Amino acid sequence: MSNLTLLVSDKKYISSDIFGGVQLCTHEYIKYIKLAGYDVKEFHVKPSISLAKRIKIKLGIDAYDHYDIAPYIIELAETINSHAIKLVFFNQISLSFWAATLKKHVAPDVKFIGLSHGSDSGDYVHDITQPGSSTILQRWKLGQLLVKEHNLFASMLDGVIVLSEHDVAINQWLGANNILFLPRLLEAGFITWQPTTSNAGFVGTLDHLPNLLGIKQLAKELELINFQYKLRLVGGPASIGEQLAKQYDFIQYLGPISDQELVEQIKTWSVFLNPVFWYARGSSTKLAQAINWGIPCLTTPAGKRGYHLHNEMIVTADNSPKTFAKTLVSALSDKEYLLNLKNATEDNASTFKVKPYVNALNDFLTGIVATER
Repeated sequence: MSNLTLLVSDKKYISSDIFGGVQLCTHEYIKYIKLAGYDVKEFHVKPSISLAKRIKIKLGIDAYDHYDIAPYIIELAETINSHAIKLVFFNQISLSFWAATLKKHVAPDVKFIGLSHGSDSGDYVHDITQPGSSTILQRWKLGQLLVKEHNLFASMLDGVIVLSEHDVAINQWLGANNILFLPRLLEAGFITWQPTTSNAGFVGTLDHLPNLLGIKQLAKELELINFQYKLRLVGGPASIGEQLAKQYDFIQYLGPISDQELVEQIKTWSVFLNPVFWYARGSSTKLAQAINWGIPCLTTPAGKRGYHLHNEMIVTADNSPKTFAKTLVSALSDKEYLLNLKNATEDNASTFKVKPYVNALNDFLTGIVATER
């Protein structure tokens, strides 16, 4: 059997000037597949937002409606058939719905696998209940997400690869039977740590609600305890970062910056923060970068979702912003504590062993190929 596989992905999640968590996670998935002995051929697509879809998005009743297979079906099927590809990966669940259509145009032994970046319905139910109640349209959309996810997992895909152990149970509840969890890749690539002052920093998309609420809740607790240090924010959109900097005098907003600029900036941070206070979609992929760089880190039990850590000193006692704020102040005010955090971070990067997970992925894919549909 050919070891050539196909990855269908939105181009922006593979090629981007500034890498966010989705891009990082996508490249981790690609690396895992290659480590398992497969070649990866990429097939890039773009969202297709018609007027009808724009109206649905505006009304807030869209549910996996951003991609249309019609412009790509002929080329996709030809690529799979002409290269005798037996494994097709869809990057993110929203594209995985294409499997139902593709099955009609390729050989019966072609298998389709979704590369999940987290539960859309899980994030959505948290988002719509933040004010304390939800509208009829929001509840209708939640139902649509759940029904579509069930249909996808139960009958369209031959397998699902997920970011965390929690997602295994969630997807099983939604009908998936063939699931594999792959932890975030950790690999020592330490940079020179030179904090210029006692400060902390955060990197993330600021209009992603889990990130925004995490920063807001942390900033509120820091204000209550008269935080005397600086909290540096990197990410866009600028309007949100600038507003946070106006609201809290200890916040310095640096904007969205390039990857090279980010490395130079993070070298000067005392602590890299991952303030995740509930089990949101994804697995805080930016944290893996900071661990690999050997920068002192602080995360929460929810924020370590998707990670296998050898040294959990970098994990706070619980998921509360109050505990996180107090732990941060303790780290910034105690050089020994800070150095212990750095040692724990380096320990996690140095001790991670990828081979068992690569072997598990190889077995998983081999089993899917061998299974008759």
